[in-house]
Amino acid sequence: MNKNIKSVLGVALLAAAAFATTSCSSDNDNVNNEDAYKDRSYGQNAISACNALVSGLEGANEKIASSNLSTEQEAYLKEVVSNLVDNVIVPTYTSLADDTEELESTLNGLDANSITQADVNKACNLFKKARLNWEQSEAFLGGAASDFDIDPTIDSWPLNRSLLLNYFNSGTMDEDMLDDASILGFHALEFILFRNGQPRQVSEFRGNDTYKGFTNVSGAKELLYAQQVCKLLKERTFQLQVAWEGATSSNAARMQVVQQAGLDYTTSKNLSYGDNMKKAGEANSTFSSLKDAIGQILSDDEGSAAAIGNEVGTAKIANPFSAGYIFYVESPYSYNSIADFQDNIRSIRNVWYGTTNGTASGNVKSFYNFFINTNQSALNSNMVNLINDAIDKIGKMPSPFVKYCSTIWNLPYEEDDRTAEDLPEEE
Repeated sequence: MNKNIKSVLGVALLAAAAFATTSCSSDNDNVNNEDAYKDRSYGQNAISACNALVSGLEGANEKIASSNLSTEQEAYLKEVVSNLVDNVIVPTYTSLADDTEELESTLNGLDANSITQADVNKACNLFKKARLNWEQSEAFLGGAASDFDIDPTIDSWPLNRSLLLNYFNSGTMDEDMLDDASILGFHALEFILFRNGQPRQVSEFRGNDTYKGFTNVSGAKELLYAQQVCKLLKERTFQLQVAWEGATSSNAARMQVVQQAGLDYTTSKNLSYGDNMKKAGEANSTFSSLKDAIGQILSDDEGSAAAIGNEVGTAKIANPFSAGYIFYVESPYSYNSIADFQDNIRSIRNVWYGTTNGTASGNVKSFYNFFINTNQSALNSNMVNLINDAIDKIGKMPSPFVKYCSTIWNLPYEEDDRTAEDLPEEE
């Protein structure tokens, strides 16, 4: 994501006007209902649901932070943290690394003569798999993703199309030029692989691009660029896995890739990020207490579950929908925006449940079960309802999200030439 720029307009604009709520049974129904694209209530309901979820997470964290925990409760919460690392964070990052490795393998070696439509389609499917795992990791960006600038390096948006075009027109494909995150990562790959929500036609890779302004750019050059960007993406996702998992026999090859790329993967106290969180309160952890670690998980300003809930509502949705910055739509080329937003909330659900399958279990050490076991079932039930409501309300926005915002503001995405620099600074 673009970590340095977030709009503060969403909540204010939401409060400025009231609109009637219109029910809709599913996102797919909205696709076929042109009137839905003119109905602001869907977007405002989604923003409100995200705001409520953030308040719920902050309240849950405050409950723990202000509690005089018993020895048994503290021991249980340490197990919650340990389970979160071993059964949510590490598996999510491992799956992400698996997907990007397969994506790079699919693209590697292809050229304008050898690429087929099947190759393009496979790459697009793998991109979406990787995208899902990345978006479902954003509730725990605190740690390696933030410390090593992995997040902005692989997920900055909006894609700076002007800079990318300059790069293509420069006459060189020198990797040293790839030093600006606004033309790297997922969204650069998305632009190369997708058009109007579909895999690009292979004819464009064998000839020239057809996108506005890019018609003099050869598909062969774009394909080479995608391969370079994907290599960097793979290295960074490997970095996430080994940083949290530590050195193991199973990830030795990935550790070697990370080391050869000159990437860091331990905390300032030379622990893996997983061990650092598990050892919260011990001398060799960067967390001075278990409560500090839990705060980082649930509601710290950056890199927490509450932080991504806030970003979905007040930036990812509100910037283009409420404030009219259409260029700020995330994932506009693949039409994956709404899935991205929902997966961000599912990452919060995974943190709360301590699982990655979307269900809670009484056998899992989790925040869900901690509040039940401490006679705070009402708080837990409220959190579950808030999570589900946010997923539901986001899914009811008309899809694709880029068309929804463009219709509301009568401004086609391709014609909004503003950049991230035009957004107001966060106050």
